[in-house]
Amino acid sequence: MRHLLIVLVAVVVVATMCLVDAFVNCNPHQHHHNVLLHQSTTSAQEEVVHPHSKLWKTTLESNNKGSVSGIDLVVRSPSDGGTGILAVDDIPKDTACMTLNLEQVGKIDATSILDSYNEDEKGKDEVFAILKEMWNKEFGANTENTNSDEGKRLAVLAGIIAHLQLTRYKDMKDITSEQQEEGSEGISYALEQSRRLELFLDAMPLLPQHNNDDNHPFPTHYLYWNDDEIQTLLQGTMGQTKAREVRAGIGLVIREWSAAFLSEHSSLTQTDILNAIFSAFTAVLSRSFGDAAGRDVDGKGRMLVPLVDMLNHDSENPNVKWQWLVGKGDDELIAEGNGEIVVTTLRDVKKGEELFKCYGWRPAWDIASSYGFVPRLKKARWECAVIPLFPSVLDLSPASLPTPNNMEDDKVDLLLETNYGPLVQAVIAAVNAANEIKARQQTIDDDNQSDDRPDQLNRLEVVSLFVQASEPSEYPFPLRRPCVVVGTKIHVSSSDTSNDHHHHTAIESILPAYRAAASAISQLRNNHQKSDASPIEASQMAMAAASLDKDVDWNTSALELINEGINDRIQSLVTHGKAVDTWLAKQNDASGLNDQVAKEHRQLRADMAKDVRYSELMVLQTLQKTATEMLSDSSLLVYH
Repeated sequence: MRHLLIVLVAVVVVATMCLVDAFVNCNPHQHHHNVLLHQSTTSAQEEVVHPHSKLWKTTLESNNKGSVSGIDLVVRSPSDGGTGILAVDDIPKDTACMTLNLEQVGKIDATSILDSYNEDEKGKDEVFAILKEMWNKEFGANTENTNSDEGKRLAVLAGIIAHLQLTRYKDMKDITSEQQEEGSEGISYALEQSRRLELFLDAMPLLPQHNNDDNHPFPTHYLYWNDDEIQTLLQGTMGQTKAREVRAGIGLVIREWSAAFLSEHSSLTQTDILNAIFSAFTAVLSRSFGDAAGRDVDGKGRMLVPLVDMLNHDSENPNVKWQWLVGKGDDELIAEGNGEIVVTTLRDVKKGEELFKCYGWRPAWDIASSYGFVPRLKKARWECAVIPLFPSVLDLSPASLPTPNNMEDDKVDLLLETNYGPLVQAVIAAVNAANEIKARQQTIDDDNQSDDRPDQLNRLEVVSLFVQASEPSEYPFPLRRPCVVVGTKIHVSSSDTSNDHHHHTAIESILPAYRAAASAISQLRNNHQKSDASPIEASQMAMAAASLDKDVDWNTSALELINEGINDRIQSLVTHGKAVDTWLAKQNDASGLNDQVAKEHRQLRADMAKDVRYSELMVLQTLQKTATEMLSDSSLLVYH
């Protein structure tokens, strides 16, 4: 079980910055199958060759232990799909069309770069020093930390990328500093590494070196939205919670790094430094590999690998997969992050088709926070929404119960963490206990589990949804509402019934949590009626969650809570969605004709926010019908 009650009160205040050349491979409109894709041609003038073409050619030349066959690079403008990889021949299923030797292709990972940094030999580097200290504290060989934080692994890698790109920028601009003259070989370690990795750095969507009008995709990552856009465009969605989480987390890291970066790059403006750090985080969030490759095993960190990161995403119909392959038991290769990355076809791929990989299943709000886009729904895909676990205000004396004369306070505000926190913990404990009971009794119906249902949806996840206070003067800070994540397969056609069993499974999967919640509410009301201040009993909640309390129909109470929560979320998403249209119109009128670029960027962000909102709405509207049917017909329940 995971309990993710996000405590986020910090808001990153983004300084005035240059517009960002970001997400060449992650444009929200990029995925078009079986269209005519034009490859870029190499000019006789090397300076006009696209950085991706340079990297492709050079990496293949150095990859003599690997192989590439039947594919080639295609460079397009971001609006036409961005850079991708194209099949130039028919490729049969299960063909290894790309094998990259990680020792030869110039991967970037924190372990190898930080391990090679030695202050005595390479000269003092404030940035590498603080990054190495951060790395060793969490993941060093002498630490016993077995639950390392993926966010910190990402942050260290982003810090390395930002430092190297700023060094590269100064080198390109012929800006010298005292630090560049240090080191045993006359140049700094950062300059040495930036020159070694220059083609890879140049091919990433990094600032400030890519800040020009000729190569300027629209920035859609949450890091580049202003506070008003986060607040208004994403209001009422889980996307706003994720955006706040990402921005606050990175803001704290920047605060920790600021002195070191300002010291090492004193010849640059603070805007250049901030842009470099932001763009490095976008590169790492959208391009780094980790868990799926096994690279995070034993806290080894994440890595960036050239060429393979040019594969675009398709969660519905990917035609390739990739694997990190090392020899069996080859601990040295694993420790060094070496071996091979192998891209293999999942089906027959026709000449002219683009290769698409699934980056891994994640809800739309999560994909948007990492990649800056939401995949278009083409046919059907797994998607998520969140449903409140409790009403925002709990009425302890509803009309069905008499109100004691001596009890004045008969309502509990469940948007305050001091009130809902213990209840959420009790629900999670009850569901854990119920699962243990069912496991012992072997009553879990394996036939009810979908073969392709993402594993994440088979466990309880409680998250915090940011909501606006009804009285902003009383609560000037955002409130948080505990919600349960629920997922099902949505279909582009609302009349399609082929996924009805997925919808029933979705409701069944969250019923134990709502049975426990219903038990907690019932106990609170009964205690209130008796003027009893006793705490609620966890054992009763566990019995309800496991459907072992036969004296009360907890399924009906749970489904009523679910229906109430779904209706509340739908109304909120629709209402805030309408408010977005009004806000956009006002912003566009106020900006005038002289701010056309800003207007276009704002519209792109609004479109992405609409996709995030629509994805949640589709899930909720689909499950609304299913939950209503289950409430009226108990025979539809597996456990009753």
